[in-house]
Formats: sequence, structure tokens, C-alpha cells
Amino acid sequence: MSLSLIIAVYKNIPALELIFETLSNQSFKNFEVIVAEDNDSPAMIYVIEKARQKYFFPILHVSQPDISFRKTRTLNAAIKISTTDYIVFIDGDCLLHPHFLEQHYMLREKNTALFGRRVMLTEKLSNKILATHAVPNLMTMLSARCKRLDAAFYLPFLPTPIETHSGIWGCNWSIHKNDLYAVNGFDEDYTSAGIGEDTDIEWRLKKIGIQLKKIKFHAIQYHLYHAENYASTRHNELLMSKKKSIGLFFCKTGIITFI
Repeated sequence: MSLSLIIAVYKNIPALELIFETLSNQSFKNFEVIVAEDNDSPAMIYVIEKARQKYFFPILHVSQPDISFRKTRTLNAAIKISTTDYIVFIDGDCLLHPHFLEQHYMLREKNTALFGRRVMLTEKLSNKILATHAVPNLMTMLSARCKRLDAAFYLPFLPTPIETHSGIWGCNWSIHKNDLYAVNGFDEDYTSAGIGEDTDIEWRLKKIGIQLKKIKFHAIQYHLYHAENYASTRHNELLMSKKKSIGLFFCKTGIITFI
């Protein structure tokens, strides 16, 4: 395998089944999938077993008891079992353009993290997609008045600029695995959804000299609608601010286990 795709999931089995379908149509074939589940659902195990029998790509699975929001912990567990040197991260509610993995792999560079954006599908269109398993095209998304349609255009001939103003959101980015180990992966101190659990790793990577490149028009993905579940991000904001103020770029709890 040349690439590991890590999918962060929490209970949304219909969306994961759709993601598997979009993965079966990828132009790039040499990849493994790791389902990073912040839960330990027997239903998820059943769906993954069915997918292993149906699709050509290997599927690994890590899980943990559902005792709180611990996305970063399960992502670190997934990184540790990955068998390749390059890792792509997506969330479990994002469908993929057929050239998504190809673009992430072909554009990879040393000392660089790549990131893209996502089209925000409407509730009505998302429900239709879940019912029909039909990935939307541009005309469908235009007529449905989806948001962030600028992220829907596949323009692989455009350059991939170094980005300093906007960066990683967690749902569409990739990096060499050694760079993740250099900062000890995701910080497991973040135990709520919002600012921090996805974006904290960006500033820590920058502290060791990793640059960010935007591949917005190269790696396209479509976000299925759901109600916002960020109750509060204030705790995460304060935590990240505190860590930045003391320059704590190598997180205390992460990929490497301390005794």
C-alpha cells in the first residue's frame, strides 16, 4: 500500500457505507482504509466486515468505549496501525470525488501538509443521496443551493500555493507519517468538538517547519448535512491558547505512550 486513509467516525453508519462506495471508484487504487471509531458499536463491526468482502481495498478498524468525545485518541490509534508512510484524513460524513486520493498522493511533498475544503450539501440533498446512493454532480448542487460551491470545482491544472492565512480543518488533509510522530500526533487533551481538536495540530506542525499547501481545487469532497453539534468551543480555545503561550508543540498525550 502507498497511502492510508483514516476516517474518523461516530455512529453514522449510512454515511460510512457511502464513503466506501466512493472509495471503490477512486482513480488511485493502492491504498488502505482505517476506520477510527470513537465508539465500539457491534453494528459498525458488522458493516466493516461486509465491506471487507465487497471492496478491493483493505479495511482496518480501531475503536474505544464511548465514554466522552475522544476523537483525537482514536485518530492516534489509527496512525499507529497504519502500514504506509503517507496518511490522508477525512471525517465520516464526507463523500469523495473520484480523484480525491490521487490528488493527495501525487501532490505530496517533504516537510509539507496538504489541505482542501468541502462542499456543504443541503439537508434535502443529503437525504436524497443517502436514499439513492448517487454522488451529486455540479448541476445538482447548484440547483439545491449548496454552500461553499467554490470547493466543488475540480481544476487540477491550478497551482498549489503555500498557505499562511487558512489551514487544516481536519476533514480533508494529508501528511507524511514521520511528521506526525515528530509532534506526537493529535493532542488527546481535547475532549470536546470544536476549535482545537482538529486545528491544534496545525500550529504544532508549523513549529517544526512543516508548511501548508492548499489543494482546494484538487481534492474535492462533499459534506453530508447534519445539525451542528458544537455545544461550546470556549474550553478548547483556552486550552489551545495556553499551550501556544508555553510553546508546547510536542503534546504530552498522543501517539507515543508515556509510562
